[in-house]
Amino acid sequence: MADISIPTISLQSLVSSAHRAVSVQTVGQALEQSGFFIVTDHGISAGRIADCYRVAGTFFTLPEEAKRTYRRPETNGQRGFTEFGREHAKDSMKADLKEFFQIGREDSDSLPPNPWPSEVPGFRESIGGLYRQLEGIGMKLLGACGEHLGLEADFLPRLAKGSDNILRVIHYPPIGEIVDSSTRSAAHQDINFITLLIQATGGGLELQTPDGDWIPIEAEPNQLIVDSGDMMANLTNGLFRSTIHRVVNPPDLARRRLSMPFFMHPTKDTDLTPLPACIERTSGQADYPSWTAGEFLAKRLSEIGLG
Repeated sequence: MADISIPTISLQSLVSSAHRAVSVQTVGQALEQSGFFIVTDHGISAGRIADCYRVAGTFFTLPEEAKRTYRRPETNGQRGFTEFGREHAKDSMKADLKEFFQIGREDSDSLPPNPWPSEVPGFRESIGGLYRQLEGIGMKLLGACGEHLGLEADFLPRLAKGSDNILRVIHYPPIGEIVDSSTRSAAHQDINFITLLIQATGGGLELQTPDGDWIPIEAEPNQLIVDSGDMMANLTNGLFRSTIHRVVNPPDLARRRLSMPFFMHPTKDTDLTPLPACIERTSGQADYPSWTAGEFLAKRLSEIGLG
């Protein structure tokens, strides 16, 4: 098995002039080597996280008919409820064993307002508050990513300012008879710039090492797992890895799991053509195509059953 290390940084070190340079280097090297790192001291309270999981659990226990009133199919799954068995990994037709609810920014120019569930008191306040906190953290982390690339600290945050970032609240229900070797989330790479993942209510997350082995990775309390996605790999010409990961089925098939990944996206008109500085640091030529983030997103949503 390949030796793979997932480093940890304190978010507070990125706002400290004395420690920022070391943490920026740690973030950059982690994304080059494994595509993952862990953030501590992120400032999201345990109470906030518990409230979010409480209201999420309440929503997913609603009758199917009630949940489906919050479907917004015209948004390709970018708002509201997406039913069990709809999404699948790219290049796989086996549906993931999950359902989810997605929210985005309230003032989006391209997507309708979030359909907040009226049956769940506190859902909007808890989940909406978490969205805003994670977006702020994500902007700080993008700044560190850009600095490692030799860019201005605000270069990547500018690309994400006003974008349709997504908070996905996922429910992996208890599993009955498993059909066609389906899993909770088949092996995949994230679409976006970076993903921030709060600790889930159960294990199962694994990442793939360069030699094809799988290793478990889970956020502990007061930690966020962060990984870079395909849009970041495209922009950096593969310098930052978009690592394959999955969520495997639990030993106890009756155990449900909730998780809340936050997907940081660039604006849809962002040009993802590999940056010259990244081309110089990789193969010396552009190994990824030139297209906009909007074009990239539309293609990938179609490939996973949401387009």
